[in-house]
Parts: sequence; structure tokens; C-alpha cells
Amino acid sequence: MYGIFVNDDGPVKYAEAIVTGRKPVETRSRNMLKRLYGQRVAIIQTGKNKAPTIIGYATITAAFHYPKEYMDNIRYHTLIPAGSKYDSDSRGKWCYWMSWPEACKPYSLPGNAVRHGRSYCEFQID
Repeated sequence: MYGIFVNDDGPVKYAEAIVTGRKPVETRSRNMLKRLYGQRVAIIQTGKNKAPTIIGYATITAAFHYPKEYMDNIRYHTLIPAGSKYDSDSRGKWCYWMSWPEACKPYSLPGNAVRHGRSYCEFQID
């Protein structure tokens, strides 16, 4: 199974917002999740000094690159505050539409996880 790493942004808990359906769009500066389109993925909550923890699942149903001007118009889907380090720059952002979110009891990322950069990983569930 694949999992995507989702950082917190201070008091904003993006991973929790995804699995509860309050954040239907996850963003990246580059098209890092292209191989995961159409797949159900684990949502892995990460952050400074936090162990990666699976807190739920969602399916990536679409991906688009939007310019900065459009990103400002869909801020209510991304929950990214203006001026945040995750806010869009002049190049815009890749937006991954997350469908069928589901929270689960939190559990640690399995030790057999293979990282594919900083955006996602692959692991086996026993």
C-alpha cells in the first residue's frame, strides 16, 4: 500500500482535516504523487519531532496544476492560511483531490516502509 506524508502547519492539522473530509484538496509544489492517481492511500500525519502515524485513508481521484491566482480562490478546499509556508508561490501548486476519506485508529507507520522522497512511501500491511 502507498501512503502520503501530510505535515501539520502549526495549529492546522492537515492530515486530520483530510480524513474527516474537511480538506478535500492536498497540495504539492511539484507533481510528486502522479503515480498514485486513482489509488486508495494511507494518510500519514507527520511533523517536526513526530513519528509518522497513519490516521486514515482516502482515494486520490484527480490531480491538476493550478496557478497562484486560482489557488487563492480555492483556499477553503486546501485550508492553507495566506502567508503559510505551504501557501502557493508564483508557480502555483499541484492539487490532488481526495475522495472517500476515512479515519482510523492511529497506528505507527510499519517498519517495512520504503520512502519515495518526502511525499509518499510504500509499505506492506500484515
